[in-house]
Amino acid sequence: MSKVKVFHFHNGHGGGVLAVIKNLIKFSTNGNIENHIIYTINENIHSNYIYEEIEGVVSQQLFYYKANNSFYYTCRQLAKLLPDDAAIIVAHDWIELGMASNLGLQNPVVQVVHGNYDYYFDLAVKHTASVDAFICISQKIFTGLISKLPLRNKDIFCSHFPVPYVEAKKITNNLVHIIYYAGDLKDNNKQLATVIKIADQLNDGSGNYLFTIAGGGMAEAEFFAAWPATMKQHVNFLGSTGNKEILALLPLQDIFLLPSCNEGLPVSVVEAMKAGVVPLVTRWDGSGIEELIMEGATGYYFEIAAVDEYVACIKNLHHNRQLLSAMSFSCIEKATDLFDPLQNTINFENILIEASKKTAGKKRALKVYGSRLDHPLIPNFITSLLRKKK
Repeated sequence: MSKVKVFHFHNGHGGGVLAVIKNLIKFSTNGNIENHIIYTINENIHSNYIYEEIEGVVSQQLFYYKANNSFYYTCRQLAKLLPDDAAIIVAHDWIELGMASNLGLQNPVVQVVHGNYDYYFDLAVKHTASVDAFICISQKIFTGLISKLPLRNKDIFCSHFPVPYVEAKKITNNLVHIIYYAGDLKDNNKQLATVIKIADQLNDGSGNYLFTIAGGGMAEAEFFAAWPATMKQHVNFLGSTGNKEILALLPLQDIFLLPSCNEGLPVSVVEAMKAGVVPLVTRWDGSGIEELIMEGATGYYFEIAAVDEYVACIKNLHHNRQLLSAMSFSCIEKATDLFDPLQNTINFENILIEASKKTAGKKRALKVYGSRLDHPLIPNFITSLLRKKK
């Protein structure tokens, strides 16, 4: 029996989506499936993208595209990386969906819908004729997509993504250990400024709170210049840190801060909860996070930059260690139940395999993206030249 070739596409942004792809590969137990990754990188933004070596993946390919090029040219070049029309396209963003639609590829296409908001729903609606199955990563996203595509309800599935096993917390800290990390500490969405203000207000001279801060984009001197001077002895700044190191740190923590302005369903929250670390997060609309975090039982929600409320909650958990311990246990239970790595990987792969068996009518080419200059009969050098002149 020939192998089922699965091609995940990743745009080089968003560590959460890449973490999902990596975990699907890591926890695959189906010997009949080959996993591949194609990175679709906008050369105008990243001209020297470097991907990490991922264990278990059969191949990783790097594809650069330019904004000035004809979209048909881009699609044709990208499609050359697929071995045949039996290869399953797992779409996480727009360009691979555009390739399938604009070229009318006959490959099985499965779209992973990562958020309960218009961006992902619009992708699903625009490309519905090319997509064989949709995987929604939360029940809320599933319900939302059903309402957008009621005639495709049999092709829409809900499956949480796999998250690795994390060692559970076994210690009781005298101080309250608080962890915060981000891929880029200067990313305004991640709200490091809010964390700094929280630390400043927690400085009551008691020394009851210890912060661990990790993330790229900031040198140590720059970080400490922004951090409250009176709290410098109460913070461990780690700089850019890999996921393996973060997972080792989590069982030592009590509280996980994620005050971002907006997120989907963050893998980092699941990892923290599996370790028994209580999450304090922003109240995001449409993420589906409410399946995980139940107010006062497995975490707390806050409005954006609600520093006073964060501080009051952290102080309350410090003074009520019985509540903190009970919430820690509930976090482990909830996250472990919903995000089993092996079972959730099997669920994903079963959907992919079933989608590959569909024998519905031939898919037709449908121009979803592009202007008049994006035409299959206009040579790319003409389109590119005219756009450069503009």
